[in-house]
Amino acid sequence: MKKILLGLATVFGFSFQGLACADYSEDYTYYNLFNQAIVHSPQYQPFLMVMDSPFYDTSDVRIQDEKIEDWSNYLGISYDEAHYLVYKSTKSSIDQLTKSGKSSDSKLKFANADFIKKHKQALLYLSYAKYLEPYMNHNYIDTGDSWSYIERSDKNATQLDNLKVMKVLESSYKAETDSALKMRYAYQMVRFAHYSNQYNEAINLFNKYVVPLNQKSVMYYYALDQKAGAERAVGNYIQANYDFFEVFSHTKNRKESAFNSMKVTQDLDYEKLLKNAKTNQEKIDLYLLIGYKEFNNPLAAMRQILKLDPNAEQAKVLYARAVNLVERHYLNQYVNGSNWSESQMKPMKLPALSQYDYGSDLPANFILETITLGKEQANKTNDKDFWNLSVAYLSTLNKDFKQANSYLSKVNSQHSDFVLHKKMIEMLIDLNQQDKITPAFEQTIMTKYGDILKSELVYPAEYEYGAKLFTDEQLLKDRFKDVAKDILANRYFLQGDKAKAFLLHNTIYDLASNVNWDLLNSIDAFDKKSNKNSFEQYLASNITFFKYNSTTYQSTYENSKFKLADFIANYKGTLYLKERKFDLAKAEFKKLPQDFRLEEIGYYTDDNTNPYDWYSHISNGIFGYNKIECFTCPESQVIAKPYVNEFSFIPKEMNKLQLTDILIQLTDLAKKNDDKGVKANYLLSNFYYNTTSLGYFRELLSFDRNNWNGPKFHDFIEAKNENKAGNLIFVNYYKNYTMNAQYINNFDLSLDYAKAALAKVTDSELKAQILFTAAKADQGKFYTHATNYLSEDSWYVPYDEPKFVAYKVKNHRTYFNQLKSLSNTKAYKEVKSNCKYFDTYVNL
Repeated sequence: MKKILLGLATVFGFSFQGLACADYSEDYTYYNLFNQAIVHSPQYQPFLMVMDSPFYDTSDVRIQDEKIEDWSNYLGISYDEAHYLVYKSTKSSIDQLTKSGKSSDSKLKFANADFIKKHKQALLYLSYAKYLEPYMNHNYIDTGDSWSYIERSDKNATQLDNLKVMKVLESSYKAETDSALKMRYAYQMVRFAHYSNQYNEAINLFNKYVVPLNQKSVMYYYALDQKAGAERAVGNYIQANYDFFEVFSHTKNRKESAFNSMKVTQDLDYEKLLKNAKTNQEKIDLYLLIGYKEFNNPLAAMRQILKLDPNAEQAKVLYARAVNLVERHYLNQYVNGSNWSESQMKPMKLPALSQYDYGSDLPANFILETITLGKEQANKTNDKDFWNLSVAYLSTLNKDFKQANSYLSKVNSQHSDFVLHKKMIEMLIDLNQQDKITPAFEQTIMTKYGDILKSELVYPAEYEYGAKLFTDEQLLKDRFKDVAKDILANRYFLQGDKAKAFLLHNTIYDLASNVNWDLLNSIDAFDKKSNKNSFEQYLASNITFFKYNSTTYQSTYENSKFKLADFIANYKGTLYLKERKFDLAKAEFKKLPQDFRLEEIGYYTDDNTNPYDWYSHISNGIFGYNKIECFTCPESQVIAKPYVNEFSFIPKEMNKLQLTDILIQLTDLAKKNDDKGVKANYLLSNFYYNTTSLGYFRELLSFDRNNWNGPKFHDFIEAKNENKAGNLIFVNYYKNYTMNAQYINNFDLSLDYAKAALAKVTDSELKAQILFTAAKADQGKFYTHATNYLSEDSWYVPYDEPKFVAYKVKNHRTYFNQLKSLSNTKAYKEVKSNCKYFDTYVNL
């Protein structure tokens, strides 16, 4: 590799440097809006830009088999007829043709008497080729220390009689007068020797039988491919590379395999290959491979190609790769920052130059250099549409909209991918020129681009592993839709229209990840706006939910049966419960249809063991206490419910409206100084502890789906940090809202009711139970304080370190100390038995 760095760097004037290693897929960190497949050269498409796999995905590209094309021309039949004859028909069917002049295979009806008479020798060759074909595999030896997923045939060339096969092939070659058939027999000899591990013999046979024919047909290069494999096997790596490169340059169907074969050989020296290149075509293909291998600046290799042929398709491939490199800098998908980079983020107008380059070292003026080269090509090449479209797109990214429109107007191709791409760029230009999104422009969006905003990728009902799910055009439309939403959401966010900024990227379900009054009120005001235009109607009605079928493993987004107002009422009412504003909560829950529920069914939805559905099926265990710490255990195993049955108005199960009525009644009773008042305060204390991130029913006030270990239960963030955290995380728009889940605990709610109960309690058993709830809430306050103030690392807090223990002993052991004094109670013994933390504490 050093030879290339020293030698070719002087030719091209830049150094080769790969991307830094990473443990993520870079292809999913930016918007790939430029459809590289508009380079309509399918044989070269594998070498378009992609970093997540060795080659660009061409599974939906159909390249005609050049061997079949050769047969089609030779026999004077259609491509489909030749394909069936060579690949599908049986040896016995062909033998019938040569012996009786007809076949029972109706698909061979084109082989009439004249055809058979004219091409009998060809049919005899095909018959023997079909005999050999099943054996044309290497004899792989299982060493016991290697394995592969590749299925190996149980037949291989060494199973045939070598002398007998070679005698038939050599005698047929010598007897044949047709040079094309002689080449095919020669190919079979070289291939047979190669696959039977007779490598030197394969090389000798190529020189003896292929070379003298002096023809560079398709079969010559397929024979050369076999010879190259034999050269590699005997250690002639330089010669093997020369041979494989010729196969690469002169075939359509063997480019990927030939290039892969070049990569696994040794001494791959592009300088030597260039010196030995016989034609401009070979030189151009070499520069393509150089540009492909050294992907940080494909323009240098492209210029060398253009000197040889300004219309070379390979130049388009490298230019498409250059455009893709620009996208990786300009179109970052994640400009909101993350938990690790929030403090460095600043508001910006999108699309903006990416702050992240992932190790790539493009020159600062690379986009201008790429545009200039594209403009030069647009003036002098035959296929102007590709170059005009490319320059228009790059000029858009460079915010030169006048130039972008000028070049876009010159794109005249009616090919579907060009027409779609042109429309996409028009939309991008329109959006980027809007500093403020006005009602008038919203109408323009829906009129011109509504079909794009509303489009969705529909996954196939049946999927074959390895198949390409969507065409490049479908993916292009979906990407442009996403970047259009980015730009619109960004503009709305910057102009203070929070509701639209949120709803563009999120379903109303997503608000559950981080519900806050500021955003919720903005969405509510938007929903109540009268006379919405078509764009606003689209946002308000675009309520979908995720549905996953665990039987078929298919996932879909479906339309919700509920209105935006229903979700808003549920969010408001639940927030009011947390704030103890029960009358306001009741007013919101009254607005809800009684069948309101969580519609989302995802990978982690606990549908069987947790009947709670966001509104109904709330267990009265929410007023009890947890005997053991286990969130995935059945409620009956975890929760004890003393005194709950003493309140006849508490049913076993309730919805949020009923729950609110119960909380109101308990609050009224809690004001009394009697035993009922103490117990009412105790139940309220349990309720507010159980609904913190430490409680068994923590999903209720956090808007989670169940009490499993969701992301919002990981951190303890105090209320005073809420706005600060929000501003750090959401600086450009509300995209990826669900990735910033948080739930702010308030353990003082539970403590307030516990203190009120302790002030009145006289029964020691009841007092011990109240103290245990108070102690748990106090411990929760310690966790919150330790995470936010005492620890330097919120991901891991060593609570048992001396400074944490000292702080805890001083500030958060009051109720445990009091509980310890009630060691003679049944409640104390139960706590000591089930709560290992308390057991450790009392034995210190």
